[in-house]
Amino acid sequence: MRRMHPQATPPTDPGFLRSMFLGELRRELWFPFPARPADETEVTNQTVAAVASFARTAIDARKIDDDRRISGETLRGLRELGLLGMIVPTEYGGAGFGSTAYCRVIEELASHCASCAATVGAHQSIGLKGILLFGNAAQKLTFLPRLASGESLAAFTLTEPGAGSDAQSISTRARRDGGDWILDGAKAWVTNGGIADLYTVFARTSETADAGGGKLTCFLVPRSTPGVSIGKEEDKMGLRGSSTTPVYFESARVPDANRLGEVGRGFKVAMEILNSGRHGLAAGCLGAGRAALKDATEHAKSRRQFGRPIIEFPLVAEMLFDARADLYAIESGCHWVAGRIDDGAADVSLEAAICKIYATESLWRIVNDSLQIAGGSGFVRDFPYERRVRDARVNLIFEGTNQILRLYVALQGLRAPGERLRRLSTALRNPFKHFGDLGEAGLARMRRPATAGFPPHWNPWLASAAASAVDSTHAFGRVAEAALRRHRDQITGRQLTLAHLCDAATALFMQSAIVSRLGASAVVAERDEIIARRALARHESSFRSALRAIESDAEDRLLRDMTTDFGAK
Repeated sequence: MRRMHPQATPPTDPGFLRSMFLGELRRELWFPFPARPADETEVTNQTVAAVASFARTAIDARKIDDDRRISGETLRGLRELGLLGMIVPTEYGGAGFGSTAYCRVIEELASHCASCAATVGAHQSIGLKGILLFGNAAQKLTFLPRLASGESLAAFTLTEPGAGSDAQSISTRARRDGGDWILDGAKAWVTNGGIADLYTVFARTSETADAGGGKLTCFLVPRSTPGVSIGKEEDKMGLRGSSTTPVYFESARVPDANRLGEVGRGFKVAMEILNSGRHGLAAGCLGAGRAALKDATEHAKSRRQFGRPIIEFPLVAEMLFDARADLYAIESGCHWVAGRIDDGAADVSLEAAICKIYATESLWRIVNDSLQIAGGSGFVRDFPYERRVRDARVNLIFEGTNQILRLYVALQGLRAPGERLRRLSTALRNPFKHFGDLGEAGLARMRRPATAGFPPHWNPWLASAAASAVDSTHAFGRVAEAALRRHRDQITGRQLTLAHLCDAATALFMQSAIVSRLGASAVVAERDEIIARRALARHESSFRSALRAIESDAEDRLLRDMTTDFGAK
């Protein structure tokens, strides 16, 4: 099996979600729920209100979908609002927004038009993000001002016709020629491809003389570079207003000054960009889901069958209530991650990946149920339901397919318990030399059942929900360790086990984020408690189901049955 994600050394501090794989729920990271300063929140609120006002009068999502483009006038409006430079520091002409503010603005924009949100998000979350993360002073000064103002747009080019999730199969090449690089290759499915002025490009530097011979290196390539050409716009199922094209490089000469990061370190650059941007995609799903729920609820209240509104029928009410619970969970997880980033967290890559998985799959359920509630109206283009279904589908593929992300979360999460087991195995072979490691393992097991009291202002239900999350985390740590012991070096190939581990971790993280959010208030509103109860019950059920699947270990049986059914090997 090819390696699909970097095997980076885990951080010295394993962080919140990685600690869950050890059976530990880190209280100092769990509470309090991240909050932004009042002045920052006020600026964010003003920006969100401005976006809402602009969108109501100047964004026609249906026309954008029909025309398969965002008009120049709408793009100018987005630029004048400052939305194309939200996360760029003020010294380069941007708004200097943090992650929380950015997410809230993307939520609002996505509630009006998914194509506009995709265009703005691809420009910032991944298009120019590499410059912010890895650019030197000269690169930032050269590129960021125009990108922040919206005079230039950015795009991220990693995927190729023969290389998707397996980024190690990239065939685009860059060879040295004096002080420059010569790029040859093709990139596929590039969001903003047809309208971008700057491309973040990943190419294989093949000369063995290079420090990273044969590995990926990242380059900043202006569209105006001779040898750069753009293919035709893709005829897409959804997000039809956003530009998606192939981008070709034929002996394109790029100065070494445009190399982003070190030679041979492009894979790290790509993964860091994607890791940091996934919670932004979750925020877009949150906004789109809210809009779908609003329309479906209004329809269910006005549509009468058998003498009463269909919202009074339990099967309809259940779909609406579950959608509301899912959105509450997405908001809790997404804003927790964004807040931790704003607070300077060193690594929330697993939490961001989980937010992406959960938000995209929840949105898919919500838009599908909204169309179902709308009935025949949902299936025709006069109403927004069918467009939202088409727009939502690609989110499960964007920025790492959810199947690949499940493997990533599980394998990265298992690194910490794997290292603990390795040290314990070494210690058992020589207990006197490694007495400290044996003591550490013993203390870890002693710590697992320990629970401290929760804040006195919490009502009994909230304290019980928090205690349940702690107990579930202990159980998860034991199951993760048992899976490692059972499969040992073969664990990387046990894809179903890994996927179920990720699903269990997702349920745990969402439970924890919801409890953290509720615990930030001295008094929990009755409406919030009702929705949170539903969300927590759903996640507790998902957690138990995932643990049963891990312990049943049915992967071998499935593969045997598949071989019999399909004749595959």
